Amino acid sequence: MNDLINLIEKILSDKENRINLIKDFQQKISNINIEKNENFKNDIFEILNELAYDMDFYESNPKFRKEDPSYYGEERLRLEIKEALEKIHKLTQENS
Repeated sequence: MNDLINLIEKILSDKENRINLIKDFQQKISNINIEKNENFKNDIFEILNELAYDMDFYESNPKFRKEDPSYYGEERLRLEIKEALEKIHKLTQENS
């Protein structure tokens, strides 16, 4: 799980490689089989899975964002990631 947390933190900080990092994160999430991986708690996986889905609507190009109202840019991406990290942090504190 720490690898995924580090990856989404890197998405925040590495704007130049953001698109590839998002694709990498989404691929890793889709490859996780929650039943076989005991390192993931279902609640945390759900948060990460939802974030990966929401990232499908991130569009860095403002011109392309105008094509569909569900597309969003930098500000919302940062908000989505920060909210997910806060939820995960809260869950891990509750379970400690």
